Amino acid sequence: MNGFKYIMSGLCAVAVFSFSSFIGSAQAAELKIGVVNMQKVLTTSSAGKKAQSIIEQKMKSYDSTFKKDKDSLVTMRDEIEKKSSAWSDTVKQQKFSDFQKKSAELGTKEREANQEIRKLQERHVQPVLEKLEEVIQKVAKGGQYDLILPSNTILYASGKHDITDQVTKALDAAMK
Repeated sequence: MNGFKYIMSGLCAVAVFSFSSFIGSAQAAELKIGVVNMQKVLTTSSAGKKAQSIIEQKMKSYDSTFKKDKDSLVTMRDEIEKKSSAWSDTVKQQKFSDFQKKSAELGTKEREANQEIRKLQERHVQPVLEKLEEVIQKVAKGGQYDLILPSNTILYASGKHDITDQVTKALDAAMK
């Protein structure tokens, strides 16, 4: 564990030294930095909204289907709890076995649904992310930015560095 601390300390020292060298060389020419809230771009751009809408519709469809199955399991569980003392051992075992089988089937259906949702995200969100990367590069070149960072990786940036709206508009234009 101590070795890990030494490695991390060394990496931090190298990062600070590299950053200070970078800033020192950048003092001659001003460094232009932009910050982009990627989540906001995805939720406010027309392409992002469309992809999210498709995914949400599918999730709602699954939710309604699974609600029926979950309600059925709750009913079965309640019946087992209330009536098990009056049932023979064979009936108890059969009811409990049925409950476990239906519970396992629901788990399988939920896993398959999650896989389908991931596939939908890949199919609909991934192209938007790829285009977003291209758009950010064009915005960076057009605006002569030296560095563009996602907002979720930095602790603080003043509002003057935020180019989220500009990137969103450029993405909407590029996706038409």
